[in-house]
Amino acid sequence: MRFWSVGLGLALLSLLSLGVSSCKKDTDPVDPDAVATVKLATSATLGTYLTDAEGNTLYYFARDVDGANTCTSATCNPLWPVYYDANLKVPKALKAEDFATKTTTDGRPQTTYKGWPLYYYAPAANGVYTREAPGQTSGNGVGTVWYVVNPGYGVVLASKSVEDKTTRVVSNKSFLVDVNGRALYFFAKDASSPTSQPTNCTGGCAAIWPALYLSAPLVPSALKSSDFATIARTPNAAGAREQLTYKSRPLYYYAGDNATRGRVEGNNLNDSGDLWLVATP
Repeated sequence: MRFWSVGLGLALLSLLSLGVSSCKKDTDPVDPDAVATVKLATSATLGTYLTDAEGNTLYYFARDVDGANTCTSATCNPLWPVYYDANLKVPKALKAEDFATKTTTDGRPQTTYKGWPLYYYAPAANGVYTREAPGQTSGNGVGTVWYVVNPGYGVVLASKSVEDKTTRVVSNKSFLVDVNGRALYFFAKDASSPTSQPTNCTGGCAAIWPALYLSAPLVPSALKSSDFATIARTPNAAGAREQLTYKSRPLYYYAGDNATRGRVEGNNLNDSGDLWLVATP
């Protein structure tokens, strides 16, 4: 009887152990990288960039700076199919909140990254639009408006019709924006008085034309990293003091753009006798 009781006890302990082990397996966290449906690939020339789950490269369109799909023509649409994932799962290196879904003008859902609609590239082969194979990046740089999406970009290129605030003439411009599509500007005085750049726009000027505080960033292939540097300024409210420059010219935002992506209200604007220009490469 004593041996039977001991055996029963050991059996119960074994079952309890199995139950605990089973519960532990059921509650173990899932590795985000293992189930991710958007991936990161690496190129020797382009660095890290986004792909879908099968390794197909994803692109952004510089003309989508306002946040809407502008690839709507009969020639653009089949060449650059939209990317959409209804059950998107991101790896640990990315943030889920950077992705969203928008609807195109013809009613198709499209996944966006930091407000930029995402696309595939499908060049025509024998009259048939064929999506490039996984691992290919032949769409990068097409028309100087299509680029791979590197999550490390700090400044990118945008392209749209921009009004000259002095002449009121509207023309298409390619210009620099931050990764959220906010336009960047040059101050004419910085070119004419280069030795005093850190103090050329301070006080009330800095409230209207805030400096872009950013270390030298990763940039799309149409731009050169070597063209970017920094100058030391009086620290801003967050304590940053390095203002980004492009080809030795400091970069600024314009308060009149109201931190709105794609808005360019400060181009060739004469502000109290000082001239400001959208930052074109």
